[in-house]
Amino acid sequence: MSSEMATNLEREWEKSRDRLSAQLRLQIERGREVRAVEYQQALRQIAPIHESFVELFEQRYDAIITPAAPSAAPKGLDATGDPSFCTLWTLCGMPCVSLPLLQSADGLPIGVQLVGPRDGDARLLRTARWLAAKMAAA
Repeated sequence: MSSEMATNLEREWEKSRDRLSAQLRLQIERGREVRAVEYQQALRQIAPIHESFVELFEQRYDAIITPAAPSAAPKGLDATGDPSFCTLWTLCGMPCVSLPLLQSADGLPIGVQLVGPRDGDARLLRTARWLAAKMAAA
């Protein structure tokens, strides 16, 4: 992920890295250190990981439900929270959607993440809409 981030944000890195957040700069720096052979090795791991999920959806599961993050959303607008619970799905090309269905003790949203099969975006969004309506009615 860091390698791809470094590639995709190369223009921003070259022209205005001082305007990027410290966290983003660190991620890009890590990505710039990834060797091509390491990147290619990582890419070879995607297909077997993805295949392990295909069977779940073929058995008519509409979605996998997971936490969206390890904790509630951060307070304020300075950060969006920890994205680590989404990286596996992004790696596999599987759509996911986070719904703020729960609340922490101090009133901050806690996200529930739904994950669908590759190319199953519409089905996933229908499932998310259904779940949100069920939770609102409860």
